[in-house]
Parts: sequence; C-alpha cells; structure tokens
Amino acid sequence: MAAATIYESALPWNPERPDTVIISCVDGRWRAHIQEFAASHLGADLHADFLAVPGGIEPLTLVDLVPKDFNFFRRRLESLVEAHGTKRIVRHRPPDCAWYKERKFLSFKVDLRERQIADLRRVAARLGEALPDVAVDTY
Repeated sequence: MAAATIYESALPWNPERPDTVIISCVDGRWRAHIQEFAASHLGADLHADFLAVPGGIEPLTLVDLVPKDFNFFRRRLESLVEAHGTKRIVRHRPPDCAWYKERKFLSFKVDLRERQIADLRRVAARLGEALPDVAVDTY
C-alpha cells in the first residue's frame, strides 16, 4: 500500500493569537467577501478567527428553543475567547442566508431582514452580558 501524500503549507506559521473572531454564515458564496471585509474594513486580515455555521449567529438565539445548539455554539465561542484573549467579536449578517430563509415557525411568514437584525441585537446583548471585556460589533 502506497503511503499517503501529506500536504505541507508553504506559508510560515504565525503563533500570535488573533484578537478578533468573526461569526458568519458558512455559505461559501460569501467567504471571499467576508475575508475581504475582514482585511479591508476591519483591518483584521485573514489571521482573524472565523466561526462559521449555517445561519451565523442564529444558534446563539436558541437558548430557549434548542438549548443543545445554543450551548454547543456558546461553549466553543467562550473557549475561543478564553484561549485567544479575544478583544472583539464581529457578527456578520449575509443578506441572502439560506438557513434563515428556510427557517420557519409553523406557517408564519417572517421578514428575513428584520428577523436577522432582531437576532443580531439579541445576541449582542447576550454576548455583552456574558463577555463584558469583549467588544461586540455587528455588520
């Protein structure tokens, strides 16, 4: 049996911990735009931590509805903040998030943009209480 080829990056390792974590939707159509936003607007470059899941911050809104999803995401975010000494959390809301489009509560229609903005505000308040030493920005 032939040995598997192991890829080794040509980029040098940067041991410095990033001070920013960006929470975004995992949708690959947005990845290049989010990276450009991080580098050009935030000055965070690609060295920032990225925490990406379908719906972006949506799991942090589920404390009462789906506590397992909320706690899974919360524990990872808190561990990241503690291990890296995170100073800033940036929450990004892509305008065409399929997770939000497909999320329905019974047969009620929900305005996608308004729902995302309301969720961003709720999560900002929750993060501010849980992590008072970390700045929380929304885009």
